[in-house]
Amino acid sequence: MAIKKKILVVDDEKETCNRIAHRLQKKGFIAETAYDGEEALKAIKAGRPDLVVLDIVMPKMNGLEVLKYLKTSPEYAFLPVIILSMKSSQEDLDKGISLQADFYLPKPFSFENLMQFINFAISGGDEAV
Repeated sequence: MAIKKKILVVDDEKETCNRIAHRLQKKGFIAETAYDGEEALKAIKAGRPDLVVLDIVMPKMNGLEVLKYLKTSPEYAFLPVIILSMKSSQEDLDKGISLQADFYLPKPFSFENLMQFINFAISGGDEAV
């Protein structure tokens, strides 16, 4: 029996966050939620997820600040992060990639595309999960 992978979904739009988490649970993942950047970091430190799905525009601490913290911390630098955001200009994409996001998926998005990115990131790019 395979070990379930844990995914942290971070978005200040609670309905979006909870809907993604619910669908991930139906796919066999352990899905946790956080509704702002500070809450996300607490959740990551409390129980390290295998992957983070991260919105950019959030109160208290935005997603780019969270991403920068993770990617500059030796303990979390290799934690895969998928940005899922309404901010979809080339400048936004470049900023996310420069901060080492693994993928950047603009909203609106399809759950199937998100699943492709999740499977690729969790498998280390080697195979589908």
